[in-house]
Amino acid sequence: MAQAVRAGRTGDRASYANGERRRAEIVDAATEVFAAEGFRRLSLRQIAEEIGTNHVSLKYHFGSKDGLLEAVLARREESEGPWREQLLRERGFLDGTVEVMRRNATNRGLIHLDSTLQAEATTADHPAHEFIRRREALFYASVLEQLQLERGRGRLRDGLDLAVVARQFIALVEGIQTQWLYDDTIDMAEHVQAFMDYLRAPQPSESGADR
Repeated sequence: MAQAVRAGRTGDRASYANGERRRAEIVDAATEVFAAEGFRRLSLRQIAEEIGTNHVSLKYHFGSKDGLLEAVLARREESEGPWREQLLRERGFLDGTVEVMRRNATNRGLIHLDSTLQAEATTADHPAHEFIRRREALFYASVLEQLQLERGRGRLRDGLDLAVVARQFIALVEGIQTQWLYDDTIDMAEHVQAFMDYLRAPQPSESGADR
């Protein structure tokens, strides 16, 4: 009897692991589809066809098209967030952000997804509207916090309004990524680097303090 119970539990764990693995595979495939095709124009059946499954499977794992989108957005943040936070801790905002842009340039699909959703989700009835709105608010708060840390380290030039600079930085990042989708010869990291160089406090040789 005990062996049968253990065997049943082992089978349950294996079934759960297989289900989670399949769910992750669907999310990865859906990310590519949403990046290439957008979200609104596709039905759940069409999404299923694009990723090589059926709409019954999608409904089983995610409940609806909106549920699938939420899983895609959450997966992206789970995979990118820890790496980005560690980079900023180690290198600071002025230097670390440039590396983030270099990494972004290696994944066109995710940038396309971001730009598409930001355009589509401006209307309140879009399923990603609240997610994107919250993400933008968190992005702003995070950038402002990082700028305040850099000011505390003495790395920013005097006279900057950090609330304005945070908005300018976000506009630069989101705008340059959209431009890059049209022309991938644009070096996004280079443009962000130039902005960061403008924010930096002058070195002694630049300010004349060493003369």
